[in-house]
Amino acid sequence: MSFFESLKAVAAQAVELVQNNPQVVSGIQKIIEENGGVSGIVTKFKEKGFSEAASSWVGTGDNVSIGADDVLKVLGNDSVKDLASKVGLDTDATAGLVGNLLPLVIDKLSPDGKEPGGDIASQLSSLASLFTK
Repeated sequence: MSFFESLKAVAAQAVELVQNNPQVVSGIQKIIEENGGVSGIVTKFKEKGFSEAASSWVGTGDNVSIGADDVLKVLGNDSVKDLASKVGLDTDATAGLVGNLLPLVIDKLSPDGKEPGGDIASQLSSLASLFTK
């Protein structure tokens, strides 16, 4: 299996997981809100040494991915553990899922390369529709 095929398989699994567990999207929404919205979470990742990745999520180019360990380092175990209990996964698997989805979510919330203003909750709710179609 080529790298591209492997990537497609992982993406398909992530989409299926999100569709079967809508709590994933609400959990990521909660994580973003608890960390000060898009601006706050981007700043938090930058402060923890992930400036290139966080900037890419807001920018208009390709998103730099982050790993499960990176998510745990920045967001802390408690945030991820709380989401893990809601979606029925272990903490590491949930951190990996957040690492895959968070760049996509931040990217979609900042389509013009600018951090969004206004009501993040409504923006995230409309974003959730991307995963539940």
